Amino acid sequence: MKILFLAAVDFELDVARRAWAGSDAVFLIGGVGEAATRQSLEAALCAADEAGSPFGRVVDIGIAGGCTPDYPIGAVAHVVTEHHGDRPGPWLRNPDPWPALDFLPQAAGRTLQELDDRWRGEPAGVESMEGATVFETCLQHGVPFAEIRAVSNLTGERDHARWNIPLALERLENALIRLKNER
Repeated sequence: MKILFLAAVDFELDVARRAWAGSDAVFLIGGVGEAATRQSLEAALCAADEAGSPFGRVVDIGIAGGCTPDYPIGAVAHVVTEHHGDRPGPWLRNPDPWPALDFLPQAAGRTLQELDDRWRGEPAGVESMEGATVFETCLQHGVPFAEIRAVSNLTGERDHARWNIPLALERLENALIRLKNER
């Protein structure tokens, strides 16, 4: 099964490249935010279909904000539901969570493009900028998918000096190595 690893930026994707070195995985930088991610992912899925080599699974990875004490800095979660947190709408659900990720706690995700307190009441464990778009795009294409997020900061903390990106990336890499060994 060919896997497409998708991350917003290169330093996040480097984690998957190291963890899955030597495999037939494909690595894609989707860009920051929903518009860039949708465009990049759509292009990759369409190109794979045209080439007759569709992906068996898309795995969206990256850092995230932790929204509750259940997801402190350094925690890694398998996001199984997503919500566009800066606008009303239904929760998106992964109809086929990947059993190989059962070693990670499952979380609800919230996707935000900007700080907007109007929808902060929606319950979520982690917060990212791309997750809901990956859910939507994969559901539209009928491609199995997973989202794995490592918490680098607490939601709302904008002082990057208080973020722990190295710890989050280390924990994300460890989770991806374990996934490679258990799939």
